[in-house]
Amino acid sequence: MTLQTLEQLNRLREDMPGVMEEVMQLFVTDAPRQLSLIEEAYAAGNAEDLRQNAHYLRSGALALRLEWLAERAHRLEFLAPSEFGEPASARLLEQLRVELGGVVVALMQALDKPA
Repeated sequence: MTLQTLEQLNRLREDMPGVMEEVMQLFVTDAPRQLSLIEEAYAAGNAEDLRQNAHYLRSGALALRLEWLAERAHRLEFLAPSEFGEPASARLLEQLRVELGGVVVALMQALDKPA
């Protein structure tokens, strides 16, 4: 997560006290679970479950204006079944995993600090 993104989130927290903390907390709680469900669906070749869970993750990322994370989830959301297991889709899933991990840690740290 970039410093600019954290500054933007802090401005939103100042503009909407309480609301953004709740959205951030929901994302911190739900996003790792959504990622786990995405990984399970990908491994099982279940396009519908992958689509649904990637959509939920994308929506949460957009609520926090994490566009680059939403874009990764969007690409997985519309992944063709023939692309499951391909190196490019496996890299995309790995990128999402790494980036989401960094975002969750940064959000947890931001939530520990007053706005």
